[in-house]
This record gives sequence, structure tokens and C-alpha cells, in this order.
Amino acid sequence: MNLKNITLFTISVFFLASCATRASGVAPMSVSSSEYTNLTCEETTELLSNKRSDLKVLEEAQNKAARQDSWGVFLLAVPISKITGAAVEGDLAQVKGEVIAIERALPMNCKNKD
Repeated sequence: MNLKNITLFTISVFFLASCATRASGVAPMSVSSSEYTNLTCEETTELLSNKRSDLKVLEEAQNKAARQDSWGVFLLAVPISKITGAAVEGDLAQVKGEVIAIERALPMNCKNKD
């Protein structure tokens, strides 16, 4: 390989590495279920429903950002979401963690419900 090819390859790898991650690749943040143990069963189920809705919206936004980055890098050699701020990885990780924590708290909060 000549220097031009090595440089082009290095730049390509850099831009691909800076692309937004698909929603499925974002790891959940650690959230303690003890934050939700003081809720009633109804409050817990309603909160879980709301957080799952939030999660769906954030997953769609993150996947859109990843698609935009793919096209941006392919057409312009630029990860679009990094410029526009469209990636929501941090928020997505937080809500994923909250959903898991609420799901763990649900059986404890609803154990006396028939």
C-alpha cells in the first residue's frame, strides 16, 4: 500500500468509528431498582408504560441518527449526527437502565395485588 491509500483508509476508519451507534448497541446505564420501591403497584405500572414509550421514541431517534451517519459518511465522508447533535445515546442508555430497574421493582411493588 502506498501512503495515499493508508491515509485514505485511516480517515475512513476514523469517520466510521465516529458514527452513531444503533439503538440495540447502546448499553443500559446502571440504575438501582430501590429508587422505585416506594411506589404503589399502579404508579409502578404507569411509570413503566411511560418509560417504555420514551424508550421507543429514543430508539427510533438513535436509529435514525445511525442511518443518517451511514449516508453522510457514504456520500459526504461526514457523520451527520455528530454535526447536528441528533444522536441520543446518553438519554437512551439512561432510559434503558430505568426500564430495567422499574421492571425489577414491579414484582416487589405488586406482590400483594391479586
